[in-house]
Amino acid sequence: MSIDIRFHIPQGDFSLDVDLSVPSQGVTSLFGPSGSGKTTLLRAIAGLERHPGGYLKIGDSVWQDQQIFLPPHRRPLGYVFQEASLFEHLDVAGNLRYGLKRIPERERRVSLENAIELLEIGHLLRRRPATLTGGERQRVSIARAIAVSPRLLLMDEPLAAVDFDHKQEILPYIDSLHRELDIPVIHVSHLPEEVARLADHLVLLNAGKVVAAGDVHEMFTRLD
Repeated sequence: MSIDIRFHIPQGDFSLDVDLSVPSQGVTSLFGPSGSGKTTLLRAIAGLERHPGGYLKIGDSVWQDQQIFLPPHRRPLGYVFQEASLFEHLDVAGNLRYGLKRIPERERRVSLENAIELLEIGHLLRRRPATLTGGERQRVSIARAIAVSPRLLLMDEPLAAVDFDHKQEILPYIDSLHRELDIPVIHVSHLPEEVARLADHLVLLNAGKVVAAGDVHEMFTRLD
């Protein structure tokens, strides 16, 4: 089983041109310098922007082709942004429950309790987002993303907005997700140490093109 991705996205002087397959297990990191197209590709996978001619197949389910385009709310995915983007008027428990309203109970493969336990945020449930540290906010954001039982988890530089200490706090939780849950992760980063810690598979992007792709350990040991 694989995740098959094909997009051609012209944006002025920049063009993203990607045709690849990545494993439907573990963590795939999209790695490359700023402006290489990592976030553009992630947003296309999420359906946040519609690009004619795109193709996306997750396992045996087509989410986009010439005839099909599933809008974001119909794609069973979780999305973790650089900023936690929590609802400030809701407490942590309210934020976690918000996304569950669109998921029928019979389709829930990850319980809310399991998400809370995995990210160790049970003691934060009655707190408002404004009272949380950056690391706590991002842990809540990750828990909210997995609580909707996604078939695919997208993470756009989830550590970019937190300081070094909070990065060290969050990394073990992200690292444990694909071991504890059978959910493939596509992760964006420009930090080699983060990719080395989290990824199983690496896709190297530069100037909108896939330069190389493969097992992360083999990729990091290649001199070219």
